[in-house]
Amino acid sequence: MALGLEVVLPDGRILKRAVETEKGQHRYDLRNLFIGAEGTLGIITAATLRLFPKPRAVETAYVGLKSPAQALKLLSISAERGRR
Repeated sequence: MALGLEVVLPDGRILKRAVETEKGQHRYDLRNLFIGAEGTLGIITAATLRLFPKPRAVETAYVGLKSPAQALKLLSISAERGRR
């Protein structure tokens, strides 16, 4: 997860966003715009990242259900057990 970026803009200015900026309905999330632009809006020269440890194990389960109602019931049961 990227928390902040330092970007060199096409006109040579340096844009520093060292911390996560507040984003609302009327503001663009510049961090994700620069990351998704693949260098067309500016060159990312530094990044602050939040790293997460590798999970100890990964488990996958496949469940076939006959209806969306059954799926919702299963989801509520698993969410309930996850809170314990």
